[in-house]
Amino acid sequence: MKKQNSVTLRRSFLHKFADDVFGCLKKGECASCMFAAGGGKRTIFNFLLSEGIIIKNIFGNKYEKTLFIYVDPDEILNISSEAYLHLIFAKLALRMNENDVQVFSDHLINNPLILIKKNLENLIIQDWHIVFILNDFEFTLSLPSSIYLNLESIMSVDKSRITYLFLSTINLFDEDVLKNFHNLKHAISRNVIFFPLFNQNESDCLVDRICEKTKSKIPDKAKSVLFELCGGHPQLLKYSFNNLCEQGQELLNDYKKIGSYLTNHFQLNIVCADIWNFLSAKEKEVMTSIVIKRMFSPSLGEAADYLTKLGLIKKITDKKYQVFGVLFEQFIKKKLPKHRLIFDTDTKKLYYGGQSCEDKFTYQEFKLLTYFVSHENELVSRDQVAEAIWGRLFHDKYSDWSIDKIISILRKKLDALGCPSEYLVTLKKRGFSYSNPA
Repeated sequence: MKKQNSVTLRRSFLHKFADDVFGCLKKGECASCMFAAGGGKRTIFNFLLSEGIIIKNIFGNKYEKTLFIYVDPDEILNISSEAYLHLIFAKLALRMNENDVQVFSDHLINNPLILIKKNLENLIIQDWHIVFILNDFEFTLSLPSSIYLNLESIMSVDKSRITYLFLSTINLFDEDVLKNFHNLKHAISRNVIFFPLFNQNESDCLVDRICEKTKSKIPDKAKSVLFELCGGHPQLLKYSFNNLCEQGQELLNDYKKIGSYLTNHFQLNIVCADIWNFLSAKEKEVMTSIVIKRMFSPSLGEAADYLTKLGLIKKITDKKYQVFGVLFEQFIKKKLPKHRLIFDTDTKKLYYGGQSCEDKFTYQEFKLLTYFVSHENELVSRDQVAEAIWGRLFHDKYSDWSIDKIISILRKKLDALGCPSEYLVTLKKRGFSYSNPA
């Protein structure tokens, strides 16, 4: 690999990935490639485009007459559709100049869309194919929806010769996102490729390459610990290894201390926060549910499927899952309220601090407590308490003494659990109310 590129992956891995992505583009079809945040998207595509030989082998004779236009919104100074289109035109003009193709420009024409389309028309006449690689495509969600009509009109100059590769770190196929793209959604969903987190072998290979560059040594056992902690996430692996190297070879050799050192490292927490912030509300719910109970609600199946394909969650058994690495699991656990009862209506389980706790209560106590949790911050009358305890025929068994007794026992058991009993409040002559902390 070229020394100026920081890609540390095996060529076989890159070839397989490039075949999946650029094979679609060679056929004149659009494609979308999904990455986890920090998954190395920018680095990998900069390498593939700068080296060229991998893509050339895929495109064959077609390569010499194909322009690959890489568009990165990080280069935009102000967030607007016009600025984005100007960037596309600038990148198109740059590649045309590099290939000695005359660029059409007119100082009287200020509309970048017109300039883009005019130059594309000239390229098509000269038998060129054009691939626009739109990095961080989620950026366009901050623009007016007309940008998707603009992008569609660009492709419509000649759909057989103009294609898009959409690169994203958010789920473009979430129904709340996909609906924003108008007719461009058909191009976005034509071919979908996932760049999953690394497995153990790929992770070890990345660490070995970094070792070569830094002239460091790391035992196999320590590499296994790093994989368990980072779950094959490229950025977490690189930052974890670099932080260990800063502490010296002694720590690299002591795999038992690696976990305790890295778990609370502020830089790694920032990486975890970046991953978390790119997840949708449903995806966060899946992750949180898995951390708490190793499973998720069936209603979150689509979000879980997306996370599985990225390698952000992994299937343990038929119904059990885990998040990709210990560092990220600890990050999520820190976000969980420490004094909050959670009742899962699907599994009928009660959780406190991420641990199942229904075994701490009798059947009647459990029924009443879960009723309170399910009616959080609501006034619960004594009749409702009685029905929760004894069912519909509560009138026959109603007893104020029994109600007061079970409420008293509940408070004691909540305190023993570590959940402050003052969250269960008696409202004089009205009933009771339970409130979880915010």
